[in-house]
This record gives sequence, structure tokens and C-alpha cells, in this order.
Amino acid sequence: MKVYITRKLPDVAEKLLREHFDVDIHPENTVLPSGKLIEVVKTYDGILSTMPDKLNREVLSHAGSLKVIANYAAGLDNIDLDCVKEKGIQVFNLPDDGTNSTADMTWALFLSFIRRIPQGDRFVREGKWGSWDPDLCMGEELAGKTYGVVGYGRIGRAVARRALGFDLNVVIYHRSPKELEDPRMRQLPWDEFLASVDYFSLHTPLTPKTKGLINSETIQRMKKRPLLINMARGSVVKTDDLVEALTNGQLRGAALDVTDPEPLPGDHPLCFLENCLLAPHVGTATIECRENSAKTAAQNLILGLKGKDLFDK
Repeated sequence: MKVYITRKLPDVAEKLLREHFDVDIHPENTVLPSGKLIEVVKTYDGILSTMPDKLNREVLSHAGSLKVIANYAAGLDNIDLDCVKEKGIQVFNLPDDGTNSTADMTWALFLSFIRRIPQGDRFVREGKWGSWDPDLCMGEELAGKTYGVVGYGRIGRAVARRALGFDLNVVIYHRSPKELEDPRMRQLPWDEFLASVDYFSLHTPLTPKTKGLINSETIQRMKKRPLLINMARGSVVKTDDLVEALTNGQLRGAALDVTDPEPLPGDHPLCFLENCLLAPHVGTATIECRENSAKTAAQNLILGLKGKDLFDK
């Protein structure tokens, strides 16, 4: 059997897969063009894909012997799940490996924004630091404020736990009732959640119900002009509405690891807003996460194609 790795990943993935299959790898660290992706689904029994690989119906309609897709991501929004179900193609994702990395990055962005670290860094590098100044880079303390978590899955739970460590009041919005890990957390209805948060972060998958969840109408219901942190998918937020809200002060700020469009061009309006902190979709970019994810994705591909579960070894 033959498998294809669509991106340069840690060596452990290739090493594991070569013990069982013939392996080909995309030679460049770039996204596969759709024509090459079509050729891959025609030719290979298994694919180790990444989030930018758009395995939509148009591409998957060309599938030949393809039996398994192991996605190197927690989400599956890059794959047409209805189409793979129709074709009997098994799909795996990585729901666990990026939890701590993404939760940590949520707080890295949050604290960087709230304590104005990027502004302070530029201030020093530009030679403007003349003396101690009590008004310089004024931020705000967190204790007693309200932090909201949208999507109480693995990452949402990890973020909520970290929030308690900063003595924040923690509120949760999830579409269905959830058993919360700590009695200090509260699950709220959507309108009450929006009205109560000083800061909130998004950790929900991209689905038809969550696409555009944050828009001009929902922003108008936010009473405290909160800071928004998006660690989910860019399309969970309506970008034009976000730009307007940041410009007119309906939101005090945004810290975004994901955007719509993505990649975000350097001349996009978000890039010129001082109250918007941007990162290039690096929530899971830690050595540990990348290594573990490559190993798990390869194991998933082996499990799907050969029925061998390597997790207990």
C-alpha cells in the first residue's frame, strides 16, 4: 500500500509509516495545489493531510483506492465529511495533541494584549525609552474581571482552568448543558454570556451553526466592550463586522491567531488597527505538539489501513 504526506512534518511520521507502507512526501513546505491533491487522492491508499489541504467534494470525487485520511489537525473543516462517508473513506483527526499548546497560546495572546507587550517592545527597539514613566504601556489587572469561554471542549476546559489561576470569574457558553470542572465556573445562556464578559475566547469548531457566530448583531449585545480572542477558525467571526467594531470602539480589542481570509494579507484593514494583535495561526506551534501530532497522525493512518493500534506500545 502507498501513502502520501502532504507537508514537511517531523521525521517521526515518515519513520513510522515506512515500517508499513511505501511513502511519498510533498518535497516542498508549501500547500499542495488542487491539481496535485487530485492526483494524490487518485493514486494513494492513505493520506496524511494538513489543515490547508482542501479535501472537498471536487477533489474527493477523483478518489481511487483511497481508504484513509489522517488529518494533522484537531478540526476537520478542510474535509467534506459527507463525501468521505459516501465513499467509505475513514477519517482521523487529532482531538488531544494540541490542547495545552493552544490553551497556552490563548493566554500568551491575551496577556500580551492586555499588558501591551508588543507596544513596549517596539518602544524600546525604536530608541524611545528615556526613563521610567508611570503612564507608559498602561494595562489592566485581571483579578475579579469576567473571562468567557465559547466552546467547552478540551481546549475550552484547559483555558477555563488557566483563567481561574488568574482569579478571574469564569463563564462558559456551550450549546448544550455541560458538567463544569470547577464550581467557580458558571454556564450561561448566550445573551447573558455576551452581556457579562470583559474578555472572551473562541474554541468552537467551524460548523454551519458557528460560522459567523460573532457578528455585528452579537457584538451589539456585548455590554462591556470586551476583548475578543479567536483561537477557533477565522470564519467563526465575520471579519468586516469585526473591523467595524474595533474601529468604532464596540470592542476594546481583538487578539487573533486565526483570520478570515487566511493567510491575512499585509494590506488588510486589521493590520492597521492598534487594538488588534495578530498571529499567523500558530496556536499549536510547540516542539512537543508538532512531534506528538506527527506521531499520532501516522499511527492513525496505520490503524486505519492495517488495523494495528500502536498506542499501547
